[in-house]
Amino acid sequence: MCSVHLFANMAKGWRGYLEEESEFQWIAMAGFLVFILLGALAIQGTSNLPGVEVGSSDSSHYGKRILDIEYTGDESFTAKILNDGGIDLFQQNDRTTVTQIMTAEDGLPADDINFITSLENGNTAISPSTNTIQVIHSPQNEAASATTITTFELDRSHGNFTVMDLAESSDDQSTQWMMVTMEGSKTSLRGFGTIGSGSESSSTIVASMSSSILSTPMVNTADAVWQKVIALGNEQWVASGYLSYTSNEAGASPAAPKIIPVLAVIDWEGGLTAPTVSTMHSGEGGLYHSLMILDDGDVFAAGDQGSTLVSTSGSMTHLNVPSVAAVVDCRDRVWLFGDVGSKTIVRYSGENAEELTLSQALTFQIESKGHGKELIYLHGTDERGEAQTLLIDTSAPGSIESGRGFLNFLFLTVFSITMGVMAWTAGSRLLAARRP
Repeated sequence: MCSVHLFANMAKGWRGYLEEESEFQWIAMAGFLVFILLGALAIQGTSNLPGVEVGSSDSSHYGKRILDIEYTGDESFTAKILNDGGIDLFQQNDRTTVTQIMTAEDGLPADDINFITSLENGNTAISPSTNTIQVIHSPQNEAASATTITTFELDRSHGNFTVMDLAESSDDQSTQWMMVTMEGSKTSLRGFGTIGSGSESSSTIVASMSSSILSTPMVNTADAVWQKVIALGNEQWVASGYLSYTSNEAGASPAAPKIIPVLAVIDWEGGLTAPTVSTMHSGEGGLYHSLMILDDGDVFAAGDQGSTLVSTSGSMTHLNVPSVAAVVDCRDRVWLFGDVGSKTIVRYSGENAEELTLSQALTFQIESKGHGKELIYLHGTDERGEAQTLLIDTSAPGSIESGRGFLNFLFLTVFSITMGVMAWTAGSRLLAARRP
Protein backbone atom coordinates (compact mmCIF):
# COMPACT_ATOMS: atom_id res chain seq x y z
CA MET A 1 0.00 0.00 0.00
CA CYS A 2 2.90 2.37 0.82
CA SER A 3 4.42 1.79 -2.61
CA VAL A 4 1.10 2.76 -4.25
CA HIS A 5 1.03 6.06 -2.35
CA LEU A 6 4.70 6.63 -3.22
CA PHE A 7 4.12 6.22 -6.97
CA ALA A 8 0.92 8.33 -6.79
CA ASN A 9 2.81 11.16 -5.06
CA MET A 10 5.64 10.81 -7.58
CA ALA A 11 3.19 11.14 -10.49
CA LYS A 12 1.51 14.16 -8.86
CA GLY A 13 4.86 15.87 -8.26
CA TRP A 14 6.05 15.22 -11.80
CA ARG A 15 2.81 16.63 -13.18
CA GLY A 16 3.32 19.75 -11.05
CA TYR A 17 6.79 20.30 -12.50
CA LEU A 18 5.46 19.96 -16.03
CA GLU A 19 2.75 22.54 -15.37
CA GLU A 20 5.31 25.14 -14.23
CA GLU A 21 7.35 27.44 -16.43
CA SER A 22 9.68 26.08 -19.07
CA GLU A 23 12.80 26.25 -16.86
CA PHE A 24 11.18 23.82 -14.42
CA GLN A 25 10.33 21.54 -17.30
CA TRP A 26 13.99 21.50 -18.34
CA ILE A 27 14.96 20.65 -14.73
CA ALA A 28 12.42 17.82 -14.75
CA MET A 29 13.78 16.46 -18.04
CA ALA A 30 17.34 16.67 -16.75
CA GLY A 31 16.33 14.83 -13.59
CA PHE A 32 14.71 12.09 -15.63
CA LEU A 33 17.88 11.75 -17.74
CA VAL A 34 19.97 11.37 -14.57
CA PHE A 35 17.52 8.70 -13.37
CA ILE A 36 17.98 6.78 -16.63
CA LEU A 37 21.77 6.88 -16.36
CA LEU A 38 21.82 5.85 -12.70
CA GLY A 39 19.32 3.07 -13.41
CA ALA A 40 21.45 1.71 -16.26
CA LEU A 41 24.54 1.69 -14.02
CA ALA A 42 22.66 -0.03 -11.20
CA ILE A 43 21.26 -2.71 -13.51
CA GLN A 44 24.71 -3.35 -14.96
CA GLY A 45 26.08 -3.60 -11.42
CA THR A 46 23.63 -6.41 -10.64
CA SER A 47 24.41 -8.44 -13.76
CA ASN A 48 25.92 -11.27 -11.71
CA LEU A 49 23.96 -14.52 -11.84
CA PRO A 50 21.47 -14.56 -8.92
CA GLY A 51 20.23 -17.67 -7.13
CA VAL A 52 23.72 -19.09 -6.48
CA GLU A 53 24.61 -20.42 -3.03
CA VAL A 54 26.73 -23.00 -1.23
CA GLY A 55 25.07 -26.41 -0.84
CA SER A 56 22.77 -27.20 2.05
CA SER A 57 24.46 -28.58 5.19
CA ASP A 58 21.49 -30.81 6.04
CA SER A 59 21.77 -32.98 2.90
CA SER A 60 22.35 -36.70 3.46
CA HIS A 61 25.68 -36.59 1.63
CA TYR A 62 26.99 -33.40 3.26
CA GLY A 63 30.77 -33.45 3.62
CA LYS A 64 31.18 -36.54 1.41
CA ARG A 65 32.85 -36.64 -1.98
CA ILE A 66 30.18 -37.25 -4.67
CA LEU A 67 31.58 -39.49 -7.41
CA ASP A 68 28.33 -39.75 -9.38
CA ILE A 69 24.76 -38.62 -8.76
CA GLU A 70 21.45 -38.80 -10.61
CA TYR A 71 18.66 -36.47 -9.47
CA THR A 72 14.95 -37.22 -9.86
CA GLY A 73 13.91 -34.12 -7.88
CA ASP A 74 15.41 -31.32 -5.80
CA GLU A 75 15.59 -33.64 -2.77
CA SER A 76 15.53 -37.10 -4.38
CA PHE A 77 18.51 -38.80 -6.03
CA THR A 78 20.74 -41.86 -6.28
CA ALA A 79 24.35 -41.13 -5.33
CA LYS A 80 27.71 -42.87 -5.42
CA ILE A 81 29.86 -41.40 -2.66
CA LEU A 82 33.30 -41.88 -1.13
CA ASN A 83 32.71 -42.70 2.52
CA ASP A 84 35.20 -43.32 5.31
CA GLY A 85 35.19 -47.08 4.71
CA GLY A 86 35.02 -47.04 0.92
CA ILE A 87 32.59 -46.32 -1.92
CA ASP A 88 28.85 -46.52 -1.14
CA LEU A 89 25.69 -46.25 -3.21
CA PHE A 90 22.43 -45.01 -1.71
CA GLN A 91 19.09 -43.57 -2.75
CA GLN A 92 17.37 -40.64 -1.08
CA ASN A 93 13.66 -40.18 -1.74
CA ASP A 94 13.25 -37.19 0.57
CA ARG A 95 15.22 -35.59 3.41
CA THR A 96 14.13 -38.26 5.90
CA THR A 97 14.16 -41.42 3.73
CA VAL A 98 17.56 -42.82 2.72
CA THR A 99 18.03 -46.40 1.45
CA GLN A 100 21.48 -47.99 1.37
CA ILE A 101 21.93 -49.91 -1.91
CA MET A 102 25.60 -50.94 -1.65
CA THR A 103 28.00 -50.22 1.22
CA ALA A 104 31.67 -51.02 1.71
CA GLU A 105 31.01 -51.50 5.42
CA ASP A 106 28.74 -54.47 4.63
CA GLY A 107 31.29 -55.97 2.25
CA LEU A 108 29.45 -54.80 -0.87
CA PRO A 109 31.31 -51.70 -2.13
CA ALA A 110 30.05 -49.76 -5.15
CA ASP A 111 33.48 -49.57 -6.81
CA ASP A 112 32.28 -51.28 -10.01
CA ILE A 113 29.22 -49.06 -10.57
CA ASN A 114 30.08 -47.25 -13.83
CA PHE A 115 26.80 -45.38 -14.37
CA ILE A 116 23.51 -44.33 -12.77
CA THR A 117 20.67 -43.88 -15.29
CA SER A 118 17.22 -42.50 -14.52
CA LEU A 119 14.49 -44.32 -16.44
CA GLU A 120 11.38 -42.61 -17.75
CA ASN A 121 9.10 -44.52 -15.36
CA GLY A 122 10.89 -43.06 -12.32
CA ASN A 123 13.16 -46.05 -11.64
CA THR A 124 16.97 -46.11 -11.76
CA ALA A 125 19.28 -48.57 -13.54
CA ILE A 126 22.81 -49.62 -12.52
CA SER A 127 25.12 -52.55 -13.30
CA PRO A 128 26.88 -54.18 -10.31
CA SER A 129 28.69 -56.95 -12.23
CA THR A 130 29.21 -58.49 -15.67
CA ASN A 131 26.10 -59.26 -17.75
CA THR A 132 23.92 -57.85 -14.99
CA ILE A 133 21.47 -54.96 -14.75
CA GLN A 134 19.76 -53.90 -11.54
CA VAL A 135 16.61 -51.78 -11.56
CA ILE A 136 16.07 -49.75 -8.39
CA HIS A 137 12.32 -49.24 -8.18
CA SER A 138 11.14 -45.88 -6.93
CA PRO A 139 8.81 -46.07 -3.89
CA GLN A 140 6.13 -44.32 -5.93
CA ASN A 141 6.00 -47.39 -8.21
CA GLU A 142 5.64 -49.89 -5.36
CA ALA A 143 2.50 -50.87 -3.51
CA ALA A 144 4.31 -50.76 -0.16
CA SER A 145 5.96 -47.40 -1.06
CA ALA A 146 9.40 -48.86 -0.37
CA THR A 147 12.58 -48.96 -2.45
CA THR A 148 13.01 -52.42 -4.03
CA ILE A 149 15.60 -53.86 -6.43
CA THR A 150 15.17 -56.26 -9.36
CA THR A 151 18.27 -58.02 -10.75
CA PHE A 152 18.48 -59.25 -14.38
CA GLU A 153 21.11 -61.62 -15.68
CA LEU A 154 21.60 -60.83 -19.38
CA ASP A 155 22.22 -63.53 -21.98
CA ARG A 156 25.80 -64.91 -21.82
CA SER A 157 25.56 -67.03 -24.96
CA HIS A 158 27.17 -64.24 -27.01
CA GLY A 159 29.94 -63.48 -24.52
CA ASN A 160 30.54 -61.79 -21.19
CA PHE A 161 30.72 -58.03 -20.91
CA THR A 162 30.77 -55.15 -18.45
CA VAL A 163 28.14 -52.43 -18.86
CA MET A 164 29.81 -49.00 -18.91
CA ASP A 165 26.73 -46.87 -19.68
CA LEU A 166 23.02 -47.33 -20.42
CA ALA A 167 20.42 -45.20 -22.20
CA GLU A 168 16.69 -45.67 -22.67
CA SER A 169 14.33 -44.95 -25.55
CA SER A 170 10.64 -45.23 -24.79
CA ASP A 171 7.29 -44.64 -26.48
CA ASP A 172 3.68 -45.48 -25.63
CA GLN A 173 4.05 -49.16 -26.53
CA SER A 174 7.56 -50.27 -25.64
CA THR A 175 11.00 -49.46 -24.30
CA GLN A 176 14.50 -50.26 -25.52
CA TRP A 177 17.91 -49.95 -23.91
CA MET A 178 21.28 -49.29 -25.51
CA MET A 179 24.43 -50.13 -23.58
CA VAL A 180 28.10 -49.23 -23.92
CA THR A 181 29.92 -52.46 -23.09
CA MET A 182 33.46 -53.57 -22.40
CA GLU A 183 34.01 -56.76 -24.41
CA GLY A 184 37.34 -58.10 -23.22
CA SER A 185 39.84 -55.33 -24.03
CA LYS A 186 37.59 -53.40 -26.42
CA THR A 187 34.40 -51.40 -26.07
CA SER A 188 31.23 -51.95 -28.08
CA LEU A 189 27.49 -51.27 -28.06
CA ARG A 190 24.62 -53.69 -27.44
CA GLY A 191 20.87 -53.22 -27.60
CA PHE A 192 18.28 -54.80 -25.31
CA GLY A 193 14.53 -54.93 -25.88
CA THR A 194 11.76 -54.67 -26.52
CA ILE A 195 10.56 -54.10 -22.93
CA GLY A 196 6.79 -54.14 -22.56
CA SER A 197 4.52 -52.15 -20.26
CA GLY A 198 4.62 -52.85 -16.53
CA SER A 199 8.38 -52.46 -16.06
CA GLU A 200 7.94 -49.80 -13.38
CA SER A 201 6.82 -52.24 -10.66
CA SER A 202 8.98 -55.00 -9.17
CA SER A 203 5.94 -57.32 -9.26
CA THR A 204 5.42 -56.97 -13.03
CA ILE A 205 8.85 -56.08 -14.48
CA VAL A 206 9.90 -59.70 -15.04
CA ALA A 207 6.85 -60.34 -17.22
CA SER A 208 7.43 -57.12 -19.17
CA MET A 209 10.99 -58.25 -20.00
CA SER A 210 10.22 -61.89 -20.68
CA SER A 211 10.46 -61.52 -24.47
CA SER A 212 13.31 -58.98 -24.54
CA ILE A 213 16.36 -59.90 -26.61
CA LEU A 214 19.99 -58.92 -26.10
CA SER A 215 21.73 -58.06 -29.37
CA THR A 216 25.14 -59.20 -30.45
CA PRO A 217 27.92 -56.62 -29.96
CA MET A 218 28.54 -53.95 -32.57
CA VAL A 219 31.70 -54.46 -34.60
CA ASN A 220 34.01 -51.74 -33.34
CA THR A 221 34.42 -48.90 -35.83
CA ALA A 222 38.00 -47.72 -36.39
CA ASP A 223 38.90 -49.02 -32.90
CA ALA A 224 36.93 -46.23 -31.22
CA VAL A 225 36.73 -46.35 -27.44
CA TRP A 226 33.04 -45.74 -26.68
CA GLN A 227 32.17 -44.04 -23.39
CA LYS A 228 28.58 -42.70 -23.37
CA VAL A 229 25.31 -43.26 -25.20
CA ILE A 230 21.92 -41.53 -25.32
CA ALA A 231 18.68 -41.90 -27.29
CA LEU A 232 18.23 -39.75 -30.41
CA GLY A 233 14.90 -40.91 -31.76
CA ASN A 234 13.12 -43.91 -33.22
CA GLU A 235 15.70 -46.75 -33.43
CA GLN A 236 18.59 -44.25 -33.31
CA TRP A 237 21.12 -43.32 -30.65
CA VAL A 238 24.13 -41.05 -30.19
CA ALA A 239 27.37 -42.49 -28.82
CA SER A 240 30.51 -40.60 -27.83
CA GLY A 241 34.06 -41.73 -27.24
CA TYR A 242 37.54 -41.23 -28.63
CA LEU A 243 40.20 -42.55 -30.97
CA SER A 244 43.74 -43.10 -29.76
CA TYR A 245 46.73 -43.30 -32.08
CA THR A 246 50.45 -42.63 -32.13
CA SER A 247 51.22 -39.34 -33.83
CA ASN A 248 53.91 -39.07 -36.51
CA GLU A 249 54.44 -35.40 -35.74
CA ALA A 250 57.93 -34.24 -34.85
CA GLY A 251 58.58 -34.57 -31.13
CA ALA A 252 55.58 -36.83 -30.52
CA SER A 253 56.16 -39.58 -27.96
CA PRO A 254 54.98 -43.17 -28.62
CA ALA A 255 54.27 -43.41 -24.88
CA ALA A 256 51.75 -40.54 -25.10
CA PRO A 257 49.32 -41.35 -27.93
CA LYS A 258 47.17 -38.60 -29.40
CA ILE A 259 43.48 -38.68 -28.47
CA ILE A 260 40.68 -37.19 -30.57
CA PRO A 261 36.94 -37.23 -29.75
CA VAL A 262 34.36 -39.10 -31.82
CA LEU A 263 30.60 -38.73 -31.98
CA ALA A 264 28.41 -41.21 -33.86
CA VAL A 265 24.77 -41.78 -34.76
CA ILE A 266 23.92 -45.44 -34.08
CA ASP A 267 21.14 -47.48 -35.73
CA TRP A 268 19.50 -50.52 -34.11
CA GLU A 269 16.24 -52.10 -35.24
CA GLY A 270 15.96 -54.55 -32.33
CA GLY A 271 16.52 -58.26 -32.00
CA LEU A 272 19.84 -60.10 -32.23
CA THR A 273 21.14 -57.85 -35.02
CA ALA A 274 24.08 -55.79 -33.80
CA PRO A 275 23.87 -51.97 -33.72
CA THR A 276 25.62 -50.20 -36.59
CA VAL A 277 27.22 -46.80 -37.09
CA SER A 278 25.19 -44.55 -39.39
CA THR A 279 27.46 -41.48 -39.34
CA MET A 280 30.52 -40.58 -37.30
CA HIS A 281 32.37 -37.33 -36.66
CA SER A 282 35.86 -36.96 -35.23
CA GLY A 283 37.15 -33.74 -33.66
CA GLU A 284 40.61 -32.30 -33.27
CA GLY A 285 41.07 -32.71 -29.51
CA GLY A 286 39.47 -33.06 -26.12
CA LEU A 287 36.61 -35.33 -25.05
CA TYR A 288 32.83 -35.20 -24.83
CA HIS A 289 31.90 -35.36 -21.15
CA SER A 290 28.08 -35.06 -21.35
CA LEU A 291 25.26 -36.13 -23.68
CA MET A 292 21.87 -34.46 -23.08
CA ILE A 293 18.45 -34.82 -24.73
CA LEU A 294 16.62 -31.60 -25.58
CA ASP A 295 12.84 -31.23 -25.75
CA ASP A 296 12.72 -31.47 -29.55
CA GLY A 297 14.63 -34.76 -29.49
CA ASP A 298 17.99 -33.29 -30.50
CA VAL A 299 21.10 -34.27 -28.54
CA PHE A 300 23.55 -31.74 -27.12
CA ALA A 301 27.07 -33.18 -26.75
CA ALA A 302 29.22 -31.02 -24.45
CA GLY A 303 33.01 -31.30 -24.60
CA ASP A 304 36.05 -29.75 -22.99
CA GLN A 305 37.17 -28.20 -26.30
CA GLY A 306 33.78 -27.56 -27.90
CA SER A 307 30.23 -28.83 -28.20
CA THR A 308 28.11 -30.47 -30.92
CA LEU A 309 24.37 -30.37 -31.53
CA VAL A 310 23.04 -33.56 -33.15
CA SER A 311 19.59 -33.16 -34.75
CA THR A 312 17.03 -35.94 -35.04
CA SER A 313 17.87 -36.07 -38.75
CA GLY A 314 21.44 -37.02 -37.84
CA SER A 315 23.09 -33.76 -38.92
CA MET A 316 25.72 -32.27 -36.60
CA THR A 317 26.36 -28.59 -35.80
CA HIS A 318 29.60 -27.79 -34.01
CA LEU A 319 29.72 -25.00 -31.43
CA ASN A 320 32.78 -23.24 -30.06
CA VAL A 321 31.57 -23.58 -26.47
CA PRO A 322 34.01 -25.60 -24.30
CA SER A 323 33.17 -26.75 -20.78
CA VAL A 324 34.11 -29.27 -18.08
CA ALA A 325 30.52 -30.01 -16.99
CA ALA A 326 27.05 -29.43 -18.44
CA VAL A 327 23.41 -29.70 -17.31
CA VAL A 328 20.11 -29.25 -19.15
CA ASP A 329 17.33 -27.74 -17.03
CA CYS A 330 13.54 -28.12 -17.12
CA ARG A 331 13.30 -25.08 -19.44
CA ASP A 332 15.41 -26.85 -22.09
CA ARG A 333 18.43 -24.62 -21.46
CA VAL A 334 21.93 -26.10 -21.42
CA TRP A 335 24.25 -24.73 -18.71
CA LEU A 336 27.96 -25.08 -19.50
CA PHE A 337 30.47 -24.74 -16.66
CA GLY A 338 34.18 -24.04 -16.75
CA ASP A 339 37.11 -25.23 -14.68
CA VAL A 340 38.07 -24.16 -11.16
CA GLY A 341 38.68 -20.40 -11.08
CA SER A 342 36.20 -19.60 -13.85
CA LYS A 343 33.86 -16.63 -13.27
CA THR A 344 31.43 -17.13 -16.13
CA ILE A 345 28.81 -19.66 -17.21
CA VAL A 346 27.52 -20.12 -20.75
CA ARG A 347 23.79 -20.81 -21.05
CA TYR A 348 22.67 -22.21 -24.41
CA SER A 349 19.02 -21.93 -25.45
CA GLY A 350 17.41 -22.08 -28.88
CA GLU A 351 20.77 -21.83 -30.70
CA ASN A 352 21.67 -18.72 -28.67
CA ALA A 353 24.57 -18.72 -26.23
CA GLU A 354 24.45 -16.26 -23.31
CA GLU A 355 27.38 -15.62 -20.98
CA LEU A 356 26.47 -15.18 -17.30
CA THR A 357 28.79 -13.93 -14.55
CA LEU A 358 29.21 -15.55 -11.15
CA SER A 359 29.56 -13.24 -8.15
CA GLN A 360 32.85 -15.01 -7.36
CA ALA A 361 35.08 -17.49 -9.14
CA LEU A 362 34.33 -21.21 -8.91
CA THR A 363 36.40 -22.52 -6.01
CA PHE A 364 36.42 -26.26 -6.72
CA GLN A 365 36.86 -28.82 -9.47
CA ILE A 366 33.47 -30.16 -10.64
CA GLU A 367 33.32 -33.96 -10.42
CA SER A 368 29.57 -34.61 -10.68
CA LYS A 369 26.47 -32.60 -11.36
CA GLY A 370 22.72 -32.85 -11.74
CA HIS A 371 19.42 -31.03 -12.04
CA GLY A 372 16.32 -31.48 -9.91
CA LYS A 373 13.10 -29.54 -10.41
CA GLU A 374 14.44 -25.98 -10.23
CA LEU A 375 17.96 -26.43 -8.85
CA ILE A 376 21.27 -27.26 -10.52
CA TYR A 377 23.76 -29.04 -8.27
CA LEU A 378 27.53 -28.95 -8.80
CA HIS A 379 29.63 -31.29 -6.66
CA GLY A 380 33.41 -31.45 -6.39
CA THR A 381 36.47 -31.01 -4.20
CA ASP A 382 38.56 -27.93 -3.52
CA GLU A 383 42.36 -27.63 -3.38
CA ARG A 384 42.34 -28.93 0.21
CA GLY A 385 40.45 -32.06 -0.82
CA GLU A 386 37.25 -31.01 0.95
CA ALA A 387 33.88 -31.79 -0.62
CA GLN A 388 31.97 -28.77 -1.93
CA THR A 389 28.50 -28.24 -3.40
CA LEU A 390 27.15 -25.25 -5.33
CA LEU A 391 23.44 -24.69 -6.00
CA ILE A 392 21.99 -22.59 -8.81
CA ASP A 393 18.28 -21.73 -8.77
CA THR A 394 17.32 -21.79 -12.46
CA SER A 395 14.14 -19.81 -11.76
CA ALA A 396 16.02 -16.87 -10.18
CA PRO A 397 17.67 -15.08 -13.17
CA GLY A 398 15.39 -12.27 -14.31
CA SER A 399 12.83 -12.80 -11.55
CA ILE A 400 11.69 -9.88 -9.41
CA GLU A 401 13.35 -11.54 -6.39
CA SER A 402 16.77 -10.97 -7.98
CA GLY A 403 18.46 -7.55 -7.74
CA ARG A 404 18.58 -7.14 -11.51
CA GLY A 405 14.95 -8.17 -11.89
CA PHE A 406 13.80 -5.75 -9.18
CA LEU A 407 15.70 -2.85 -10.73
CA ASN A 408 14.26 -3.68 -14.15
CA PHE A 409 10.78 -3.68 -12.62
CA LEU A 410 11.42 -0.40 -10.78
CA PHE A 411 12.86 1.28 -13.87
CA LEU A 412 9.95 0.22 -16.09
CA THR A 413 7.42 1.34 -13.47
CA VAL A 414 8.94 4.80 -13.00
CA PHE A 415 9.47 5.19 -16.75
CA SER A 416 5.83 4.27 -17.46
CA ILE A 417 4.53 6.71 -14.83
CA THR A 418 6.75 9.52 -16.09
CA MET A 419 5.89 9.08 -19.75
CA GLY A 420 2.21 8.64 -18.90
CA VAL A 421 2.07 11.89 -16.95
CA MET A 422 3.98 13.75 -19.69
CA ALA A 423 1.60 12.43 -22.38
CA TRP A 424 -1.44 13.29 -20.25
CA THR A 425 -0.16 16.84 -19.57
CA ALA A 426 0.70 17.43 -23.23
CA GLY A 427 -2.73 16.20 -24.26
CA SER A 428 -4.47 18.41 -21.68
CA ARG A 429 -2.60 21.51 -22.89
CA LEU A 430 -3.35 20.69 -26.52
CA LEU A 431 -7.06 20.42 -25.77
CA ALA A 432 -6.97 23.63 -23.75
CA ALA A 433 -5.24 25.47 -26.58
CA ARG A 434 -7.94 24.42 -29.07
CA ARG A 435 -10.81 25.67 -26.92
CA PRO A 436 -12.30 29.01 -28.03
